[in-house]
Amino acid sequence: MSGDRIRAAVGVATDRFDSSAVAQAAVVTVAVVALLIGVQAAVSAAAVSGSQPVENVGGGVPSSPGADAWADAERRTVNLDPQRMAIPRGGGSVDEVDVEAVTNESHVAFRLTWEDETRDASLGAPNSYSDAAAVMLRRGEEPPITMGAAGEPVNIWYWRASWQSADDADGTGDMYAYPQDDETTTPGLAADNPLSKERYTRYAQNYYAEGFGSLTHAETQPVSAQGRYTGGFWQVTFVRERTTDGEYDADLTAGEPVHLAFAVWNGSADEVNGAKSLTYRYSQLEGDALSVPGDGSGSDGGSETDGGSGSVSSFVSAVGGGTIAAAVTFLVAYAMIKRKS
Repeated sequence: MSGDRIRAAVGVATDRFDSSAVAQAAVVTVAVVALLIGVQAAVSAAAVSGSQPVENVGGGVPSSPGADAWADAERRTVNLDPQRMAIPRGGGSVDEVDVEAVTNESHVAFRLTWEDETRDASLGAPNSYSDAAAVMLRRGEEPPITMGAAGEPVNIWYWRASWQSADDADGTGDMYAYPQDDETTTPGLAADNPLSKERYTRYAQNYYAEGFGSLTHAETQPVSAQGRYTGGFWQVTFVRERTTDGEYDADLTAGEPVHLAFAVWNGSADEVNGAKSLTYRYSQLEGDALSVPGDGSGSDGGSETDGGSGSVSSFVSAVGGGTIAAAVTFLVAYAMIKRKS
C-alpha cells in the first residue's frame, strides 16, 4: 500500500471518531478502571486473614498464659465462624480469638485468648463437653482449609480443658469418670486410645490430617499446652520446638511461609468434634518473622525466586485483565455517548 493510501485510510478512521466523545469516554474509562482496582484490592484483602506478627524474646518462650513475656507480643484478632463444611456442622458461639506469637532460637509459642461465659472443663456428668482450642499449620503452599487434602497434609495442635482439669481439685478430665469394674467397660483405655487417658502431662495432642475424616494421632508428641480461665476469658498457650522429627510436623524456621488456622470449642454450647468456631481464611507466619539473631536458616534463594516468579505472574495477569477491561469500557462508553449526541 502506498503512502498516500495509508494516510487516506488513517484520515478516514480518524474522521469516524468524535473528539468530544473520545474525551468523555476516556474519563468514564479511567473512573471505571479505578473502581475495579479498588474492588479487587478489597477482595484480595478479604481473601486472606493477614500476617501474624511474631515477637523475638531473649530468654525462653513463655509456656504459661500469664507469663510476663507475653506483654510485648503484638495481639491480633481473628474472626471465627460456625463450621459448615462437613457433618456434624455447628458451632459459632465464639466470634473471635486474639492470637499472639513469640519465638527464640529454639522454640515458638502461640497464645490464644477468647471470651467464654462458662468454664467447661469437667466430664463428670452425662452430656458434658469440654472447652478446647486448636491451631492448624502447614509450611509452604497453602493447603485447603478442609483440614488439608490428599497429598496436602496439615499439622494440628489440640488442647482440651478437661485434660488439664484432671489435675484440678474441682473437676475431672477422666473419660471414664464413673466407677468401672474392668477393661470391658473401658474400651478406649484398653485400646490405648490417646483421647481416653486418665491423666495428661503436656495437655496437648499433635495430629496430622489430609482432609475431613482423616485425623491421625502423630507418633511424635512434641507439643505442650497450658490454659487458664479468668474473668470470663480463656487463655491457652501452645509451645513447640522450631524443628522436630515428626513426618508432617510444620517446620517453624525462616524461609517459606507457614499458614495458620484456628478453632475453638465451647462445651456448654454442645460444641464437640465438627461443631466448632473456626477461621475460614489462613493467617501467615512470614519467613522473615521466624528469623531470630543467631538463626542460620535464612530465606534460601529458591524461596525468593518462587516468590518473585509468583509476583511477576500476578502482575502480568493483572495488567492483561486491566487492559481488556479498559478497552471494553472505552468502546461501550464511546458508543453510548455518540448515540446520545
